[in-house]
Amino acid sequence: MPLISDTDTHTGPAVRRVASVVSESVVFPIRAIAFWTTILLPVCALVMLAVGVASVTLPTAIGFLAVYSACAIAGHNHTPQ
Repeated sequence: MPLISDTDTHTGPAVRRVASVVSESVVFPIRAIAFWTTILLPVCALVMLAVGVASVTLPTAIGFLAVYSACAIAGHNHTPQ
């Protein structure tokens, strides 16, 4: 029975480099959007409540908290420049 190693012998350095570049080009915008959404979402919610577009109901509150939490978790490592 072969031993399991920590390194993947099927992918070379070029494949890992391409995967790293693709990962960074996808992760950075998602993290930035999530970061700024976390900042702007409460302001938008207050404006929508004040104007009357949204009302405070249990599903609305749970949805807001779910979206806010997901954005806060996804965007917590973003550093605006």
